[in-house]
Amino acid sequence: MTSRALTAAAWLAFTCGLPAHAADTAALNGTWEGPWYRGMTSGKAVFQIQDGGGTIQLTNSETFGDAAKPLKNVEFDGKTFRFVADGGTGPMTAALKLNERGDQMKGMGKYEGFPVRFELMRNP
Repeated sequence: MTSRALTAAAWLAFTCGLPAHAADTAALNGTWEGPWYRGMTSGKAVFQIQDGGGTIQLTNSETFGDAAKPLKNVEFDGKTFRFVADGGTGPMTAALKLNERGDQMKGMGKYEGFPVRFELMRNP
């Protein structure tokens, strides 16, 4: 294959959402909790992460719902944790960066067209 064909194939795989090579998500296994912020609204987020899957639960979100929602399209490259979760009115997407000690994740997401900030700590 020519380099142009390889580039095109790589771009096609990326844009079609084919699974990326990711680091082992076991480094994130456990319970993560902390605040979430969206505009003037905030609450508590609880993530249960286990072997490449898990759930997210938000308090004080009228449209996302109070029940734990499954995490989908989970990716972890050793530094950034990405996921999608279906809320009550549509999908939430987010990318959270893991600190060097491996005990905090912070980052931004998007839900209903608005930014959502997460500041999570790993429960011991």
